[in-house]
Amino acid sequence: MNIKKLCFALIFISTFSISLAHGTSLQEAKSAIEAKDYKKAYEIYQALAQDGDAKAQYNLGLMYASGDGVKYDANQAASWYRKSADQGYREAQYALAVMIFNKELEPLDYTQAIKWYQAAAAQGHIKSQENLGMLFYRGDAIEQDINSSIYWFQLAANQNSSEAQQYLAYIYSNGAVKEDLVKAGMWMTLSAENPDTRHLNKRKNLLKFLTSKMTPEQITQARELAKKCIAQQFKDCQAL
Repeated sequence: MNIKKLCFALIFISTFSISLAHGTSLQEAKSAIEAKDYKKAYEIYQALAQDGDAKAQYNLGLMYASGDGVKYDANQAASWYRKSADQGYREAQYALAVMIFNKELEPLDYTQAIKWYQAAAAQGHIKSQENLGMLFYRGDAIEQDINSSIYWFQLAANQNSSEAQQYLAYIYSNGAVKEDLVKAGMWMTLSAENPDTRHLNKRKNLLKFLTSKMTPEQITQARELAKKCIAQQFKDCQAL
């Protein structure tokens, strides 16, 4: 093996070893949290966070945000969340946005919060997609934009979010856009039959209410579209 290849091999082994050590430490910290050994978890997270580990930075922020093992400190939580978010860690991006909208940080920069939501949502973070859909629908913290609302709800619905499916049904049935009871019925059927058990009775009742306004032919069409949507794993269901 020549010197260049040997150096590359040593660098690879060193990098792999560091990565493996970090993974082990993160698992140790998680186990410590589960055992309520917050002191040990804090020490591990702090060491890794100071070394630039984005997940450790997020978890350290989470400890400050929840007051687990340390005194609750919103500013410290936000500080560690930002370090993690700046490295693209989507959970930290979401957490920062939530803190701003929960009025835990000053100043209340909703524009920045929305940017954090968008950054996380672009990485597939479902709750960020749902929250953006709602923000654009309501039009309070940001100018109302129904098309943008549909866009973000659609991305979450593509991941089988029962909440996003429910809100899409609402949008298509309440006049926010041109009424389309068949499309609304498709989304509400998917939401009511979603394996997510949270608020299941509410979603089933909403489906009953919606179908009471539909013709038998529309109900049949909506159910057929829902089946097609499931068959194509929720992708491009909006185009059905």
